[in-house]
Amino acid sequence: MSEYSERWRSLNEGYLPDGRALEIDPGLALHEAAATDIDPITYEVVRSRLWAINQDHMHTIRRISGSGVTVYAWDFSVSIQTELGDGVVFGPGILFFAGCADLVVKWTLEHRSGNVGINPGDVFAQCDPWVGTNHQMDAAVYAPVFVDGKLFCWVYNCVHQQEVGGIEPGGFVQQAKDTYYEATGFPPLKLIDAGEWRADLVDAWIRRSRLPELNHLELKSQVAGVDFARARLEETIATYGAETVKGVMHTMVANTKEVVRSRLESVPDGTWRDVRLCAGALPGDPELYRLELAITKDGGTLVFDNDGTDPAVGSFNMTPGVWRATLLHAALPLLAWDQYLCGAGVLACLEFRPSLGAITTARHPAACSTSLGTTNSVTQAQYLLSKMLGSAPEQRRSMLGSSAIHTQTYTQMFGTDRHGAPYANFPFDGIGGGSGACSFRDGIDHGGGLISTQLRIGNAEEWERVIPFLYLYRRELPTSGGHGRWRGGTTLATGWTGWGTDASFIASGGMMQAATQANGLSGALPGSAGMFWSALDTEVRDRLAAGTWPADGQELRAMAPHGDLPPAKKFDNRLADGDVFEVVPPLAAGHGDPLLREPALVADDVRRRRLTTADADRIYGVVLRDGAADGEATQARRDELRALRLAALTDLPATRAGSAAEARVICFALETVDVRAVDGAPRLCCAACGEVLGTVQEGYRAGCGRLEMAPDAIDPELFLAPATQLRETLVLRQYVCPGCAALLDSDICRPGDPSYRDVALAEAALT
Repeated sequence: MSEYSERWRSLNEGYLPDGRALEIDPGLALHEAAATDIDPITYEVVRSRLWAINQDHMHTIRRISGSGVTVYAWDFSVSIQTELGDGVVFGPGILFFAGCADLVVKWTLEHRSGNVGINPGDVFAQCDPWVGTNHQMDAAVYAPVFVDGKLFCWVYNCVHQQEVGGIEPGGFVQQAKDTYYEATGFPPLKLIDAGEWRADLVDAWIRRSRLPELNHLELKSQVAGVDFARARLEETIATYGAETVKGVMHTMVANTKEVVRSRLESVPDGTWRDVRLCAGALPGDPELYRLELAITKDGGTLVFDNDGTDPAVGSFNMTPGVWRATLLHAALPLLAWDQYLCGAGVLACLEFRPSLGAITTARHPAACSTSLGTTNSVTQAQYLLSKMLGSAPEQRRSMLGSSAIHTQTYTQMFGTDRHGAPYANFPFDGIGGGSGACSFRDGIDHGGGLISTQLRIGNAEEWERVIPFLYLYRRELPTSGGHGRWRGGTTLATGWTGWGTDASFIASGGMMQAATQANGLSGALPGSAGMFWSALDTEVRDRLAAGTWPADGQELRAMAPHGDLPPAKKFDNRLADGDVFEVVPPLAAGHGDPLLREPALVADDVRRRRLTTADADRIYGVVLRDGAADGEATQARRDELRALRLAALTDLPATRAGSAAEARVICFALETVDVRAVDGAPRLCCAACGEVLGTVQEGYRAGCGRLEMAPDAIDPELFLAPATQLRETLVLRQYVCPGCAALLDSDICRPGDPSYRDVALAEAALT
């Protein structure tokens, strides 16, 4: 295949160079010499200095950018990469950028090293999702660092630029049927040639934007960032020597690889699978679409495949490189939290087998600007990796329930501001949901998602300065996230009113919230998907003039009884003077059977308005007397609820194999399901009581009973009924031990959907 045709194949199918040597022009000399005998003190000093350079790189961008998305919300990240693009250390920002950075640099090495060349003083830019970025707004600016005429490493940043075109201002094109509805994505181009700005390319870049002055400033802030980082790296190399710095880079990658593989060694070999349904491909589309992910653990390696995922459709797709990035994104904090975000070391333990053309691995020209495929994939990978880690008692502390942004409630805004000028902006209140529960503690209230280590919602006054609206409230919702032995974190609900303009609009974007993606772990209940509420032409201006205003959602609805849920995925809901809009971000998922929660914690939740007394009884089986849990009455109530579960079970096997409580435990398949030696053969059993559930060939679900309930029955005020947005109904299907009534696992599916085998251990793990 010619270089030309290979380049265009990568731009149509997505660039994934895994497992092959890069084809780099021989005229580009690479600096490859590295010390191997670095003393521990020098190693720690240099790697800490690399981390500090990234931190200062990020602050440089923020000080110059002028964009609220960057300055207030920290929607960006940075990295330092080897001469071949392998990510040594990433900044504490958007984590999936870490999985794209190496692809961008490797593509540039393969397709720009000969023409247009890679030389000292060059700076490149790119925003093509099929090379490696989430969507066209996430623009990468990156530069080579040379030592003695040889390419030593790269410095890189990727920033969500506020407005780069497309048919919907702000770039999240919810109505896109293909990428031609969206902003133009540029493959890697040389923005600065040997220190000289390319005016023609700068003009082409900012010409797309409705806000060209701001876009130009954003671009210059990113160049300032790589200039700063390059200078600091050159100082570091001059101080410690090129071979020492390169040796530290190699050692960081090797150490991270060793740490991750050692953690994986405690997990039994096998395959874990997740199948879920999402909705929201296009405005008005009520259909459900299937996302499937499988993780096969083999020794110290994880192999990912998405076979079974529905074909690309509508506006919520992602490219193969970004799918790979989301899997790294989920693995970094779960498996390498202590390794300075060394992406290359984690990637050395991961393999990818994409089925091209699917929602999560779409071919060009599928639409991908909305980020929905990305957040779906991060959520699914986080859930499935956590589920897998439940099979290793040593790793269970790393399990994390689905967190804010799992289903997305984003609120892109645009129009004319109070000064008569056009604007497009993106207040980040929609990410203010809770973080998921851990295996040892509750989730963090309004702690945000796994999407970033620093993503912030910004202060209300900051957003009011740049968007023509006023905050009526930003208030903690008086409820917890997903119920469980450990509950998910609660969320912040926000109410706005338009101010000083009659031509301002807000999106009711994201997924269809009637299909939550916040599946609970180890038998816990799911988190809700959030919602929007709006009303036009209210009396809020008169209220404000009189010195009062609605201070929460209940008062907002009482003031405007004509309000309702806005249309799903509508990009131009009016938010002018007198209009109001509320966003309730998703609540996080729980961990473990709710009947295992400590009664004192339930009593505390009621006291803190995280739970009603009725739900303390209905969900947790905790009986309160004078605000405290009554131990004897609670035990009786929990026994009653377990008996009611057993009486309601469906799809029980014709015969039960009984209990193997005294049998030897060989390993775990899940946190709630173990493998025991029963009559000389491995059997899947309830980890709580030893009930035999099935052979390893059948899977444990064959021996479980089922309970099915409508998700909105958990809480009709937080969970949208499926009929509000979807053509089909959904149920929460719980898999229950028929021996002790423990909740072992659950899915959100259609009532008639067959069960699938979610875990299959390898033969070697069963001895």
